[in-house]
Amino acid sequence: MSNVHKESLGRMAVFLLPLKKLDKSIERRVEQFLLNEYGGFTARPIDSTGWWKGAHGELHYDVHREYKASFIGKERIAKLDQFLAELARDMDEECIYVETGEDAWLVYALAT
Repeated sequence: MSNVHKESLGRMAVFLLPLKKLDKSIERRVEQFLLNEYGGFTARPIDSTGWWKGAHGELHYDVHREYKASFIGKERIAKLDQFLAELARDMDEECIYVETGEDAWLVYALAT
């Protein structure tokens, strides 16, 4: 018999933001959104680097800050997608990489 108690926090959402475009106002905006919508978050204290190929085979590199938050219910993904699309537009990024559950996505900036 075990006396361990566990509580599910649901699925994990992970997204990367380019460090060079993270000013204090963007950081506060992200933090407030995650606290208000998901009740908490984790931001990696050590930034991650990434390499990827563009649509025409060109190689890209950037340094990112990783954010994580947990959520229960797939319906909550849409609100995160909307927020990230707005954030991408405001940061002048084409898209933002996000993982929700077992899936990885590119969320594209909203048209201006």
